[in-house]
Amino acid sequence: MKNARLEGFSILELLIVLSMIGIITSIAIPQLGGLLPSSKDVLARDFVENINRSLKKHNQSSYRIKYPKNDSIAGDEIKIVRTLQWRDDVNPSPGSPYMRQDWHPVVSADVSEYRIKWNGYSFELIYPSTRGIGIRLSLDGSDYGLNYQFRKGYEPIGK
Repeated sequence: MKNARLEGFSILELLIVLSMIGIITSIAIPQLGGLLPSSKDVLARDFVENINRSLKKHNQSSYRIKYPKNDSIAGDEIKIVRTLQWRDDVNPSPGSPYMRQDWHPVVSADVSEYRIKWNGYSFELIYPSTRGIGIRLSLDGSDYGLNYQFRKGYEPIGK
């Protein structure tokens, strides 16, 4: 049996490869750092589009929600969301509920969060660093849970 010579990388070659990886990483990380805020913008805009699509379906199959905007409180937005989540068991509208019943909206005025507010006709997005009260968009799924249970005799708003 011949003496088998073990071949591998020298320490110098490993150091060169590691330094190249370090240089590439130091260039790439700042470039990728801006992707997270922009991806949150996309998620927030998509959420607003979905809730407005639910509102449009409700308006087409049941009645147009007529509810005035109120910039000082956000309880109105939650009432509208609950109307979209509600399904009348006695006389169900086609396609109802119009949005997921497991979303539990929370009011927030925190300027570091995305929020949505009712403008009298549809929902609009409030971006972080913008003042205003609305429903908080958590974007991490923490505001989802079990389906919301409506009390007996619940009356939707906006008729």
